[in-house]
Amino acid sequence: MRWNKPNLRNNLHDLLGRDKPSSTAWVRDQGLEEVRQAMLQSLMGLSGCEMARMSMRLRYAGDIEALWYLRTDLFNTLVPLRGQATAQAVLDQVTPLFQGQLPLSLRTPQVPPSPRARHF
Repeated sequence: MRWNKPNLRNNLHDLLGRDKPSSTAWVRDQGLEEVRQAMLQSLMGLSGCEMARMSMRLRYAGDIEALWYLRTDLFNTLVPLRGQATAQAVLDQVTPLFQGQLPLSLRTPQVPPSPRARHF
């Protein structure tokens, strides 16, 4: 019996340049669930079609990237019911949870201050 037999999924991961599932997958899943729960928590106490739809989209998001893109939809769903200030506070609270979990293409570039920008 081979524990690590090659299969189509592993080959597909190699072709796409994605990480293979590894022992760190559990840690990544924990981060994903932490973000998901924080986003769902912001919908607590609200009801209606839009809330149910947003809740389902959050629950069934397959990866951290999907949750990243759902932040805007969550904001737009919360604004009419809780106001823009509260919706922005939710976004400000949820966004740091993504730190270290997003691929490089989705991270905001960290630009060091230019030396000319210093004031004496």
